[in-house]
Amino acid sequence: MHSRAFTSIVFLVVLSSCYVPGRGYPESQFDLVLESRLPKFFDPGGHISPVGYKARVEYYSSPESVRVIIRDPSGHKVFDKQDKFSWHPLDDKDHPAAHFPSYVVVSFDGVVDILEQRRAELFLYLTDEKRLWDALNPGT
Repeated sequence: MHSRAFTSIVFLVVLSSCYVPGRGYPESQFDLVLESRLPKFFDPGGHISPVGYKARVEYYSSPESVRVIIRDPSGHKVFDKQDKFSWHPLDDKDHPAAHFPSYVVVSFDGVVDILEQRRAELFLYLTDEKRLWDALNPGT
């Protein structure tokens, strides 16, 4: 009887230690591949070369919570913000994460970008695909 109570207490302690206040429980983490540009919410004008920059995207259990961390070529953290994400309007509404490619819309300080997961791997990509951007701004 005491071992069951002890096991329950240990389980609750371990579970609560994983909780990140203001974010929830960590769900997944991806490297954001910076092939041709930096995210629009970090470099809206597209003037900074992405060479040497590293970015990570973290998803949390609180409703649609996403965090993006960007490090400059010297390794200094130059961007670290959390906000909400939404599935792209062209994604499968019933199973948005169950197929590839899948798309997520993120916004920081009112500037939007689209992240693409091309296959079941721990990498996300920035996309400039016209049909995806047009779907965010119908009628343009």
